[in-house]
Amino acid sequence: MAEPTTRTRRSEEDRIAALEAQIAQLKARAEAKKVKKDPSLRHISAAARSIDKALSTIQDTATKAVLVESRTALGACLSLNGVTAKATNGVLIPRARPSASVDAAAVLAYVTANPGARGEHIAAALGTDTTTMRPVMHRLIDERKVKTKGERRGMQYFGM
Repeated sequence: MAEPTTRTRRSEEDRIAALEAQIAQLKARAEAKKVKKDPSLRHISAAARSIDKALSTIQDTATKAVLVESRTALGACLSLNGVTAKATNGVLIPRARPSASVDAAAVLAYVTANPGARGEHIAAALGTDTTTMRPVMHRLIDERKVKTKGERRGMQYFGM
């Protein structure tokens, strides 16, 4: 027979934090609805996204400066209307960036010390999550410091 496990109760601070997160989600949804309703805001946000795409590919500094200035003006226009001006995947909701960055040397050291480790194990050992660790791991793979075996969640990493 299975042994019963004890349930841990959330503290008041944890419950308040969860409710504040729900409030933030509701506000973000209301903001997105506002943008979808108003055609002018929809076009302004689309223009901002287009400028963001152009900025990511452009090399000319003069053109880049003009695009940055235009993007700033569009962002100001959106913020005057109460919309967050961060465009990601067509949604005007800023994503929280992971505060902890992963050191490439630490990832490489762990992979060489533990050959065959999976992404979840490496992230747990370094005290981060796989989303934060992924760009660092891709860079190490591109630099041919780490090789892989397997696919997706079953992928294993080996130091070279």
